[in-house]
Order: sequence, then structure tokens, then C-alpha cells
Amino acid sequence: MANTRGPKNKRSNRSSNARSIVAYIKNVSTMCKSTADEYAVRLINFMNFVAIEYPDILDMDNLLIMVKQGNLDSYDLLNGYAAYLRNRGVSTLTLKQRVVTIKNFFEYCDIDISPRRFKLKIKLPKIVKKKERSIVKGRCY
Repeated sequence: MANTRGPKNKRSNRSSNARSIVAYIKNVSTMCKSTADEYAVRLINFMNFVAIEYPDILDMDNLLIMVKQGNLDSYDLLNGYAAYLRNRGVSTLTLKQRVVTIKNFFEYCDIDISPRRFKLKIKLPKIVKKKERSIVKGRCY
């Protein structure tokens, strides 16, 4: 499995200082500092994807402006990011967590994401849950 957690280039380090990211992380940290730290890592990972797929976008603030102006489709970004993570060997649960974090960040930044359109346009893999076996009178079911 590929390591996609840390910054890979100078652009990612610079993008983590975007005002939108700082505001979002500050907001999340009021609830839980460790959650805010994990979200920061996920946002940096997303900007690594953006740096590869959209090299002209310098930081998250510029990306948000382009989405709000209609120059980039938020659903295409999220779906592309999901495909990028899948191709990098990220587990199903991690993939879902990372995509949902970016979706929530977009919504925090006043980019409307319709739950119905999200479900229709963003193809996330299914998480397979193992069935629990109950023991009744010494037998497993």
C-alpha cells in the first residue's frame, strides 16, 4: 500500500497555509485537536492530488475560487480524488474518510454539495462488514 499521508513537495507545504484550511482546522480543533490534525493531513493529501492533476492551481484558496466561479466542478474533483486514492492502493475505509473530509471542507467553504448528487456522481467502494457470529447454547450461527 502506498504512503499518501505526508507532504510530497513545496507546493503542498505552502497550500497548508491557505486561509481556508487554517480557518477550517481552527474550527474543527475546538471540538478535538487530534481530529483537526488528521483533517489537516487529509487536506494536504488532497492538495498533493490537485498539484498532480491541476498543476496551475497554487493553493486551496485558488481552488475554492475556481469551483465557486464554475471553472471546476466539485463533483469531478471529488470523483477524481477517489480514483486517485484507489489507484494508490488506499484502503476502502481510508478512501471514504478522505473524500468525505474534502466534501465537508467544501461545504464549510460554502460550496453546496447535494447529498443526492454526491451519491450519484461520486463512486465510492463499498465497505464489506464481517458478520458477527452469535453463540447460542454452544453453537455458532
